[in-house]
Amino acid sequence: MQHPTVEKLFQEQLEYYSRRDQSAMKSPIISLFLEWFKKRKFSGGLKIAEFGGAAGQLLFQINRICPKSSLTNIEIIDQYRTRQVSQKITFIHGSILKNNLAAKSFDALIIRDVLHHLISRNLKETFSNQKKALKELWRLLKPGGAIFIEELVDESILAARLIYILSKLNSRPGFNWPAFEINSKSIVAFLALLKLKKIAQEIFGKDNLKKINYERDRDWRQRISHLGNNSGKMTIVVEKRDL
Repeated sequence: MQHPTVEKLFQEQLEYYSRRDQSAMKSPIISLFLEWFKKRKFSGGLKIAEFGGAAGQLLFQINRICPKSSLTNIEIIDQYRTRQVSQKITFIHGSILKNNLAAKSFDALIIRDVLHHLISRNLKETFSNQKKALKELWRLLKPGGAIFIEELVDESILAARLIYILSKLNSRPGFNWPAFEINSKSIVAFLALLKLKKIAQEIFGKDNLKKINYERDRDWRQRISHLGNNSGKMTIVVEKRDL
């Protein structure tokens, strides 16, 4: 189950996430994908999918690395269907928590800043959603394929939980502070840095985790919005062994 505010938030931000210059072009996933692609020495096209890919900006950049590949964007906001930046992208209205995709469907899977939006009725169910999402990525991945995860995390478990509680309380009076990325429709459940690493090890297995990087955000506004604690981007590359 997913909280209704999630779809409301992204419907409200449709124009921003439809921009061709949206920040997907700065994502570390692009260089990580390139490194993996060169290492594997693929001769043909790949089946690549992104969950929550908005207008497909990141997929479009990935396509430049492997132009023969097929691209699929699975999005909960159906309005993005007509906003895809490339006609090569197949759009599917769905989510990482609810889809009818067959197991072992893709050679590469991407999920970027999605986990902290998988809100449910309470924190326990939200954690369950986040774990389910990672398990779903593993189910959909072909042997020999890779998963690329980019996620905003907090360095403090306590701060991450307090942010969830406060953002949930704020969904009622509806205060908005755009400068600090606080939105009345945005209930967020950031995973703590070490917690995400632990969950990834449990679901994918330590041997399949090929890269785990963390870059701390230096923006003072981010630190304020994270209750004075440090936060940043965590990137994980998972590879499934060939049969």
